[in-house]
Amino acid sequence: MKTKINELLKENGRTQQQMADYLGISQASFYAYTIGKAEPSLEKLIKLADYFDVSLDYLCGRQNKNIVPLDSLTPLQRQAINELRTLSDDKVNRVIGYIANLKEVPITDIVEKIKNS
Repeated sequence: MKTKINELLKENGRTQQQMADYLGISQASFYAYTIGKAEPSLEKLIKLADYFDVSLDYLCGRQNKNIVPLDSLTPLQRQAINELRTLSDDKVNRVIGYIANLKEVPITDIVEKIKNS
């Protein structure tokens, strides 16, 4: 579990202090989770899973991948997944790159550029 917690902190750009504050515990207590000296209570595990939008199984290392239940997706998100299934790996990588670019540039900047062209 300590590995997953550390990975999620890094992936999401969060500090131990931020997460300790969110969980309502000391930074030292959270640090103990990250080095495997202590285990979070079920209540804290659920809060962490909800915060990072992962399953408890993923957080506890019972799954290698973070699996999102299909029923939690919107119809449009399900349609996008079905479309991705038809693409080659090369094209899926291009889509992932496109999504990454969308996340880096605020939509307001894009709209402003279109207005000014």
